[in-house]
Amino acid sequence: MVARHFDIQPISLIPMLTIRNISEIHLAWWLIVALVVINTLGLIYTGITLKVDASHISGIVVFMIFCLGMAWLYKTKRPEPRLTLLALFSAQLFAYSLAAGILSYLIAAASGQPTIDAWLVAADQAIGLDWLTMFRWEQEHALWHAILTLAYTSVLPQLILMPFFLLTKRRFARVREMFWLYVATSLGAIIVSAFFPAEGAFATFKVSMQDPYVQEFLALHNGSLRVIDMNKIQGIVQFPSFHLELAVIFIYAARGIPILFPFLLALNTLVIAATPSIGGHHFADLWGGALLCLSIIALARWLDSRAVA
Repeated sequence: MVARHFDIQPISLIPMLTIRNISEIHLAWWLIVALVVINTLGLIYTGITLKVDASHISGIVVFMIFCLGMAWLYKTKRPEPRLTLLALFSAQLFAYSLAAGILSYLIAAASGQPTIDAWLVAADQAIGLDWLTMFRWEQEHALWHAILTLAYTSVLPQLILMPFFLLTKRRFARVREMFWLYVATSLGAIIVSAFFPAEGAFATFKVSMQDPYVQEFLALHNGSLRVIDMNKIQGIVQFPSFHLELAVIFIYAARGIPILFPFLLALNTLVIAATPSIGGHHFADLWGGALLCLSIIALARWLDSRAVA
């Protein structure tokens, strides 16, 4: 497999496994399969159905065949480790994200726990932060609102482009590290949301109530949403903030790389600043996301040091 062509160090999060060892790639596929099984059981348990139209299915199949075909081509016929790893990363990230998105909906539907927004508002106010005042101020300043909106929506392009930038620097291990940090932080956020669900600041303060994530979460939480439309899946986890986690991951993945690191540091500082007002997050969602993400990174570095030792 392509992994043995790479000359890199062990990656974080999986002690004693390296990208030279195909078991790391296999582990990612097994995780995706496990999520598919869990989602299937979750759909049966909740009685929720999954709506997927033929064009969507076709698009998913074509994309996966394309990525896996490119991985095979650049491993066996025209060896190029960077393109092979890029194709594998794209396929696994796409498949995992679909499965994790469905899981987040099923968790919200099955949780049964009361929302913790009152606690989150109290936590914000305890340190002098007033979300509604901040939101109104931001709405009154059109330029600042536009800058924050642009920064907030940059997360998906960053996720798509980061592997390209890292692989141009031959940071093979960094690409896989970013994948596993994405997996660990998103799964962590989904699991936390099962025990501490939150509807978010938009719903709490009754602003932007037509935002798709608000509608989807409230319908899942009160049991009125019985069909998950794969074309309309939203990021419904509010506590902890996954946008905050992604911003930290991008900065961390670019560490030590001239130009890229300071650029992403500045851009993702704006992403973090935008998360309360544009994403409808309580400030406490950010602290929760930071704690979870930094804890996972610290654990990853510790496991890495143990693996190397």
